[in-house]
Amino acid sequence: MEWAVTTTNLCKTYGSHQVLKDVNLCVPQGAVYGFVGANGAGKTTTIRILLGLAAASSGQATVLGAPRGTLPPTPVKGVSYLPDVPNISPWLGAKDALITIAQLDAVPSDLASKRASDLLDLVGLKHAPGKVGAFSRGMKQRLGIAAALITAPKLLILDEPTSALDPMGRADVLAIIKGLKGQATIMFSSHILADVEKVSTHLGLLHKGKLLAQGSIEELLEAGDNPQTHFSLSVGKNHADQIVEVIRTIDPQARIEPQHQGLERFYENLTTQGEEK
Repeated sequence: MEWAVTTTNLCKTYGSHQVLKDVNLCVPQGAVYGFVGANGAGKTTTIRILLGLAAASSGQATVLGAPRGTLPPTPVKGVSYLPDVPNISPWLGAKDALITIAQLDAVPSDLASKRASDLLDLVGLKHAPGKVGAFSRGMKQRLGIAAALITAPKLLILDEPTSALDPMGRADVLAIIKGLKGQATIMFSSHILADVEKVSTHLGLLHKGKLLAQGSIEELLEAGDNPQTHFSLSVGKNHADQIVEVIRTIDPQARIEPQHQGLERFYENLTTQGEEK
């Protein structure tokens, strides 16, 4: 397997505080890699080292085969980064902002214009009115993703892309990330496990500076100690009792608990219905 990102015994210390402790990341090429951990776990510090914005105290790292961990860094073509708060020229319209960013990377004007149009369509901002400064938080986040993609990167690194978004904004950003699967390697940090599970192919779990688990989502979940198999099943209310009886005739110990649709789905359904009326 080829790796887009690797670290070997990566450590980072600030004074007497050790932020990263022998972290060994392996991000496969083409993966959507969810980098999970609570606030303060060391996710952003790791990302800063990978981007060449900070030096490691010890250990090694590579990004698209190029070494990282020492300053000054060697530029690596094909890497794009979206911080948790995108800062895009507020006086420009969405398309002009993307074209300007593309031209900074020497993308020809005609290609930059075409990519900008395609990406604005991808992130749902094709008809966004006005200047970037008047955009909502969710619109700026989606525009930030388009900006990170305008140079057609091989590796896209996103730092907390759904942080501080409302439920619909989070759903929009997650849908975009999921739609990018296979087009580039995506590594995104998050402390929201539900978001990571929805879109990721692989996972790295960082806790207090230590990498506790890593691998494909399926492998990690199947490797647990629980011998039970879990299903998600939706049935009509009229048939629910019958289905429960059938399952219990096969396995009397089966644990069956009715579940509500969840607040996110409830919110999405109500707001969508409101827009349609």
